[in-house]
Amino acid sequence: MNLAVVITAGGRIARTEFALNVPRDYSGESRDYPIKALLKTGGRTLLEVVLDAVRATGRAERIVIVGSAELQHWLNPPHETLVPELREAHENLIAGLRAVAEYPRVLYLTSDLPFVTAEAINRFVDACPPDVQLCYAIARREVFDARFPGSPSTYARLRDGEFVAGCAMMVEPAALLARAEWIRQVAQRRKSLWRLAMLAGWYVLWKYATRQLRVADVERRAEQLLGMRCRAVECDPELAYDIDTPQEYEYAWRLADDRAG
Repeated sequence: MNLAVVITAGGRIARTEFALNVPRDYSGESRDYPIKALLKTGGRTLLEVVLDAVRATGRAERIVIVGSAELQHWLNPPHETLVPELREAHENLIAGLRAVAEYPRVLYLTSDLPFVTAEAINRFVDACPPDVQLCYAIARREVFDARFPGSPSTYARLRDGEFVAGCAMMVEPAALLARAEWIRQVAQRRKSLWRLAMLAGWYVLWKYATRQLRVADVERRAEQLLGMRCRAVECDPELAYDIDTPQEYEYAWRLADDRAG
């Protein structure tokens, strides 16, 4: 299946915070808040890692990067295009989806996945049911911990087990664009299953707090709220390790360095 792929790369880091924890240099802008996607692990920028993985899948018909004009250097036109970034994360996602709205299904990825591989992407794509309008990646803790032992990542404890939120979605763009307000809500909470659950109401929160909440409950409530067919799809841990903190970057840098050496 040929796909359009949207990658958002508008995130910035606070140089003063990261400088205390990051043992290697940053490649990119020199402002106080440089582009996170241009941090390096294993000698490559995060954006390069993600782009190389997407290209290697052999199924990306079109790739859209949402970000600064500086990122144009890493793209291969004409099938890879840059969409100018906006102020908020949800606005960048909307802009990316609008650029590929003619596609029936679109793969969405963030640009801060230091260990993502083509195999991980392909397995996620193949696991997404074709009749589901929104598939959201999650990884089981035991699988994640085996791949990234001692990582500073956080988990949600459900009745089915403990999970880490992934950084990939397979979506029907037209259906999701019709629900732009929910894009904003979900985008702001995407890395916290707890905060996502808060959107679903007090009953879901109570079930979560008492460890009675199941993945199926979250799916069902999401379908009720969005009016879309939704599924959580278990993914490889490489699609769930992203970089939001200096500690996560330092861990990724050291692990990439150890494995390269």
